[in-house]
Parts: sequence; structure tokens; C-alpha cells
Amino acid sequence: TPVLVTDFDGNIYNTVTIGTQTWLSENLKTTHLNDGTAIPNVTVEADWMVLSTPGYAWYNNDAATYSDYGILYNWHTVGTGTLCPTGWHVPTDTEWSTLMSYAGGGFVAGGKLKETGFTHWLSPNTDATNEYGFTALPGGLPCPMKGR
Repeated sequence: TPVLVTDFDGNIYNTVTIGTQTWLSENLKTTHLNDGTAIPNVTVEADWMVLSTPGYAWYNNDAATYSDYGILYNWHTVGTGTLCPTGWHVPTDTEWSTLMSYAGGGFVAGGKLKETGFTHWLSPNTDATNEYGFTALPGGLPCPMKGR
């Protein structure tokens, strides 16, 4: 049964259980850590590249992408351990590997986990079935500058 999860900002996320793991089925959109600390929005690429403190950016540095793609966070934000809603965490490499194995391994898991159609993916979006309801989206490079 899907569970709804709420972050500090009041954003509500759907979940999906795949095998023994439960995942958020959409990207985070919070501008605060779960302890209420604000995360700075960094819009200048040169600043983003040398940032040594928490920060976030919108995909393509365009706030309009927020509803589809959520927010991009730098490693310093993830490293706080308080980015995700209370009781949740950013998945480890081992957890990603478990998900990939459950979904059939590296050659087929991507297709089973990604959104179908061409709303966000370019044609031909080969083998996309989203059979687990994970709805993975293409996100490009984690660079806050438009046109890169």
C-alpha cells in the first residue's frame, strides 16, 4: 500500500514498494533540511562549482522544472543527513544495486523503472515500461546553468 510522505516544506510525496524496499516515487522538492534549516538556492554556475556548503539548484536553473524534476542538491546538502523527510534517507550505492538486481539487472532495470512515453524522454524511449511505478525521469547533468 503506498504511503504518503511529507517534507519540512509541506510537499507530499508518493511512495512505491519494489521488492523489500520502499522508495519515494518522485524527486525531493524541499528548500529546507528536515530540522528547518534553509538550503540556499545557488544560481551562478561558478559559485555552484566551488560551493563547500549546502546548496540547491533547479534543473536547467529554471524554477518551472520544479514540479516535474524536483530540486538538485549538492553533496554538502546530502551529507548533512537531514535532507530527506524524517525517517527517510538518500539511498546508498548498495540500495541502488539491490533495486537494480530486483528489476532484472543493469541491462533491463532502467527500462522497467523509467517513465513511459515522450513527455520527458526523447524518442524512442526503448524498453520503458515503468512496471514498478518508480517513474524515473531524465535529469541530465547536475549543473544549474541553462543550456548546458
